[in-house]
Amino acid sequence: MTSIRAAAAVLGVAALAAFALSGRAVGEDKAEYVGDKACQKCHFQEHKSWKKTGMAKAMKSLAPTTEADNKELFDKKTAAKLDPAKDYTTDATCLKCHTTGYGTDTGYPKDPKADEAAGKRAAALGMVGCKACHGPGSLYVKHKTAELEKNKDAKFTLEAMAPMGMIKPDQKLCETCHNADNPTKGELKYEEDKAKTHDHPKK
Repeated sequence: MTSIRAAAAVLGVAALAAFALSGRAVGEDKAEYVGDKACQKCHFQEHKSWKKTGMAKAMKSLAPTTEADNKELFDKKTAAKLDPAKDYTTDATCLKCHTTGYGTDTGYPKDPKADEAAGKRAAALGMVGCKACHGPGSLYVKHKTAELEKNKDAKFTLEAMAPMGMIKPDQKLCETCHNADNPTKGELKYEEDKAKTHDHPKK
């Protein structure tokens, strides 16, 4: 009997972990990806600085590039043996790191022209947006919005938001894209690069 109880306890912990990793809160719907506009209303300064980073322009960097328009990107593509004149905006290998949530049910769609809903998701998630690093946000955005309506000074902790899909970005997360498989990869200098993007400096 003791072994049965122990096994049940282990299964219970595993189930809770699975909920957290999948972006589910117990008893709630699955967290879905939302666009950066959902974050902007409360995080205006962070959103403003993010818009100036390469992450916000990640999808545009996949479009054909001329030396006259963007010599730095043109040279990067050439050095990586990529064709600067080629349109990579439909290349699945590139989209997984140049969009938000690619390959998931609610992330950037595999076919943006499939229907109206896919087109809207493509427009909202066609960049490395907030939720690419912080996790699908529909549940915690909804929760925070409701709480702030009741108390404008409400505070939120990562621990409380984690079961709703919130992720704290770390070096391991960055390395899912900033790695040796990235054709234009420069060395990831985590602390330095984080200060330029995640810390949202005023630019």
